[in-house]
Amino acid sequence: MFRAALRRASTHASLNARVRGAFRALATSATQKTGGIYEVRTYDIEPSRLDEYLAMCADSANERKKVTNEGFVGFFVTELGGDAHEVTHVYRYDDYDARDDARNAMKRSETWTAFLKASKPMVRRQKSEIFLEATKATASAGMEANDVLRRAREGNGGRADGVFEWRRYQLELGYNPIPKLVDALAKGLPSKLASDRDGRGELVWMGYSDVGKLNQFVELWRYDCYQDHIKAREAARSADAWRAAINEIAPMVQMFDTQLMRPAAASPIK
Repeated sequence: MFRAALRRASTHASLNARVRGAFRALATSATQKTGGIYEVRTYDIEPSRLDEYLAMCADSANERKKVTNEGFVGFFVTELGGDAHEVTHVYRYDDYDARDDARNAMKRSETWTAFLKASKPMVRRQKSEIFLEATKATASAGMEANDVLRRAREGNGGRADGVFEWRRYQLELGYNPIPKLVDALAKGLPSKLASDRDGRGELVWMGYSDVGKLNQFVELWRYDCYQDHIKAREAARSADAWRAAINEIAPMVQMFDTQLMRPAAASPIK
């Protein structure tokens, strides 16, 4: 009886080890596929000091690129759909350790410490979130992981100006909504892009939250002008696969919002 119990315990331990190994492999695979982490920092600036704040951001832009190993994507200023004095900073890091290294380097930088000292009185509130790239969805659009660094800076035809649309979905609780949404997008997204025959919109990035409000999914699109985002959306209504994807996604969505942003003059994406 003792030997049988020992064999069962050994089998159970072996199974647990295999399960733990599978989860480690899954986590490693997910990290490799996402190709890093993306930090979105949102700042609520005193309206009367917005221009002053952006000017100081311009002075620190090169330092941001340096300490993040060219991972600084850029600044965006909200114009429609949110607070008009809101500034969003976007960064990409290889992993959380790389982010720690960059933040520590910022603390040692005279340029950075001077910026913080001068800018803090202008900031009414700030928020930081971490997102991972939805590579299965972006790959269906012909994008490589981390393509945001090129697309946000170069834009259509080498242009980095224009209008950027930031779309957020808050999904229901559970482990499945994000994978289900990504699968649906991967099936429907090619038809949406094909429907935009004039190339009015360009997908820049898609991702889901890792730290912050969980079960968030976000999209970043670029257009030459505000009206183009309406025309691209109207064209997508003729894409059957896209409409089917939206019908699959909609029941999982608790909240959805969109805002239009301009790249700040200080941003390296200009």
